[in-house]
Amino acid sequence: MENELMIALIGAGSALTGALIGGAAAVVGASKAARSAYLGSLDVTRRTAQREVYSELLKAAHAYEASTGAVLEGAGSLLDDLFNELEGLPVRHSSSERSDLRRAVSAAAEPLPVAAAARQVELEGPSRVAAAARAVQAAAQQLGATLDGIEDGSEDPDGSLHPSTPADRPREHFELLKSAISTFADIARKHLNHR
Repeated sequence: MENELMIALIGAGSALTGALIGGAAAVVGASKAARSAYLGSLDVTRRTAQREVYSELLKAAHAYEASTGAVLEGAGSLLDDLFNELEGLPVRHSSSERSDLRRAVSAAAEPLPVAAAARQVELEGPSRVAAAARAVQAAAQQLGATLDGIEDGSEDPDGSLHPSTPADRPREHFELLKSAISTFADIARKHLNHR
């Protein structure tokens, strides 16, 4: 009987130990599953927020690209007339036409919506996407400054005015903006599609 009692005690101890180990494993497994489910929903929420701000930047940047692209010819005409005036050649546009061109170029040159959208992307990150957003913002600001400064220049001691904007600069900065937008879209897509 003593052997039977010993066998029963050993069996009960083994069963209890097995139950404790199995229970602990179940608790750890459940904890990991709960954590994974929680982090998974956070990841979905974060990616949704990122997708929205990335989309807003692309909308703002494409709108800015369209508005500035529409006035590039006018900006070129202003520069041509300015260079023609400096060289004593006839200008193509009257004063009122140039005033209209100036207003159109100035209105299109405002990059504030792009800057605001880029700041939102910086908040959502990650850093490589934020850096690409800053590049879009910088390109938009550079193009805006170029368009705003079309008729700025420096005066020589003899009183002649020299434009500070070369004739090809607006188009060059426009192309840089397009490139920055494309790079941002590519980096953002890669980030959103990466798991």
